[in-house]
Amino acid sequence: MGCPTPLTPWLVSMTLRAWYVTSKVKRGAALREGSGIAVMSSCALYYFSSTGNSLAVALALAERLNAPEPISIPGSLVLPDPYFAAREAERVGFIFPTHRATLPEMVRGFIAKMPEHTDCYYFAVSTYTIFGCNEFADIDELLSAKGKRLNYAAAIQMMGNVGLRAPATRMVERRRANMREQVDEIADAVMNRQETYLPRANKALAYLVKRFTNARRRSIVFKVDKRCTRCGVCVQVCPAQNIELSKDGARAPIRSDKCEACLACVRWCPAEALSTRQAIHNRYHNPDIKPEQLNRTPQDTTPTTG
Repeated sequence: MGCPTPLTPWLVSMTLRAWYVTSKVKRGAALREGSGIAVMSSCALYYFSSTGNSLAVALALAERLNAPEPISIPGSLVLPDPYFAAREAERVGFIFPTHRATLPEMVRGFIAKMPEHTDCYYFAVSTYTIFGCNEFADIDELLSAKGKRLNYAAAIQMMGNVGLRAPATRMVERRRANMREQVDEIADAVMNRQETYLPRANKALAYLVKRFTNARRRSIVFKVDKRCTRCGVCVQVCPAQNIELSKDGARAPIRSDKCEACLACVRWCPAEALSTRQAIHNRYHNPDIKPEQLNRTPQDTTPTTG
């Protein structure tokens, strides 16, 4: 994500913030070493992912927690009850990428309608490329409106689409290894219902970044060139169900009225036929994830204990 020059000092501040949250997890894990692991009861993991990074984290976390399969937020929205898994869960987690210095709009709307649940432990894990900002404070504010709070939060730096060149394989592998280490620490914290200090929201920074990026979001113009094979991957990965294949040609028109501006369609297009007018991103997507995994609808609508 591009960022105006006046925000540069804040990049350092937000990077230090992410380091603080992660280091706090490490300190907590060190204190618990040798003390045994709490027995997990029910846990519901909800994710939103465009590059596949957040899904990779959610899958690793589910395995480490011995929890049910993570639930796609976009996929769950087509169910009669999107919150079926959260209603009886003792722990509910949200895993998502940082968008425009906060959480994606779809995730915000999902959490805002989260049903009230007594004694539930809420946690969040964000993935970011350059810096996070207000995502955790914003979730805490949403939950506070229901008399709850965000108990624990952690941020994981992953490879992303910033820059014109694809990231080097060595760097991708390094970030993947770091992710697995952090997931172990996060899982320990969640199993022990650890509490995290949440930094106060930086409203001034949020306003500036949101104003800048919303202008870019409104100006996004998608282009589809003759390389399009009508394979349907763009339809599959769009979280907003905002893409339709044309019936009378080899082009895939994109309506931008509901667009989340996540650019999953651009990143996952196997023919690289999709692009935007502002070509400032590469086409990275997580090598461990397949496009059909991103937004799949949960098959079982019964809460599971794991």
